[in-house]
Amino acid sequence: MSWNTKIKLIQGLCFFGGPLVLLFDFNLTYLLYSILASWFIVHLGVSCALHRGWSHRTWEPRNRFILVVLHFLSLINVVGSTITWCGTHRIHHKYSETDKDPHYSSNKSTWTKIKYWFNYWPSHPVSPKVVKDLMNDPYHKFFHRNYFKILLTYMVVLLLISPQLFLYGFIVTSMISLHTISWITVGAHIYGHQDTDVGDSSKNTYIMGYYSWGEGWHNNHHANPQQWNQRERWWEVDYAAQFIRLIKDE
Repeated sequence: MSWNTKIKLIQGLCFFGGPLVLLFDFNLTYLLYSILASWFIVHLGVSCALHRGWSHRTWEPRNRFILVVLHFLSLINVVGSTITWCGTHRIHHKYSETDKDPHYSSNKSTWTKIKYWFNYWPSHPVSPKVVKDLMNDPYHKFFHRNYFKILLTYMVVLLLISPQLFLYGFIVTSMISLHTISWITVGAHIYGHQDTDVGDSSKNTYIMGYYSWGEGWHNNHHANPQQWNQRERWWEVDYAAQFIRLIKDE
């Protein structure tokens, strides 16, 4: 089974298993905990680490403990390893909204947008040169090579502690996280407003700007992708930047 097939199966488990959990085993308290857990896991693991930290190399953690924690949090978001996810994201920025952009969705059909939302991207080559810095890093190599071992161990531990913890702590939490990520990768090129003309359809959205730790200021990000602070105007809040300021190497 290919790497891509494995991650798609796990993502499918969360995307489609989450609604089934809520339909047949609904628990409002657990759901609220899942939303809260997702809010931290997706934004620390993806927004702070995968996106701004490793895809764009805008900041570095101040010590190895923080580095390992961020690697683990990025891993349990089930979007792929740092090497695979960052490679795709770097291509997205290099070829934004061209035929070489795997995220290009703004002018696609509704069905294509739905597929992209559920992470069914077209196959796209990623040259090792694009992620050479990550492939030469021992931490990125370790978590890439052991990605599924660590993820499956995490799932089994949650299940052994409690079936409810697995259902809500992993399935539902990951479902929410995946939808949050898709709102940025797909939705932020369809809905919202543009404050800066950057030659593509990247947009700022108020709801996701405030909810998603500043990731919703996507037009700002495309205008200045090498900045770890995506806030450009006084009314824009960027919680990720505030957190990065606390844990980054000086």
